Amino acid sequence: MTRQSSFNRAVFQLLFGAAIAAAGPVHAASFVTDPESGVSVSTQSTVSRAEVLADLRIYQESGLAAAERASAETGQDTPALQLARQRYAALRQGERYAALVAEYAARRGEAARVATKA
Repeated sequence: MTRQSSFNRAVFQLLFGAAIAAAGPVHAASFVTDPESGVSVSTQSTVSRAEVLADLRIYQESGLAAAERASAETGQDTPALQLARQRYAALRQGERYAALVAEYAARRGEAARVATKA
């Protein structure tokens, strides 16, 4: 290998590494299309992964997931669905949700924070 080709290879590796490093944060962001301009814009999540996992667990435990599936099949808003929505809201605002967020955050090595849900 000549000195010139060795130099070219080193420059190529440096540029390739820099390109990968610069592209990393781009893939970590989410993108949505602005409905007015049609431009794709980057968005930052307002909830942690632990909060998403805890919310999913509460959604399943409340029975809301099953009630929504049944409602979608029948096309009717049933009393069971309304009760499941109430159970979900109560669990989501309660200590169970906060405990799940803390558990999932600890597993992932994140700081446990709970965003308020509007």
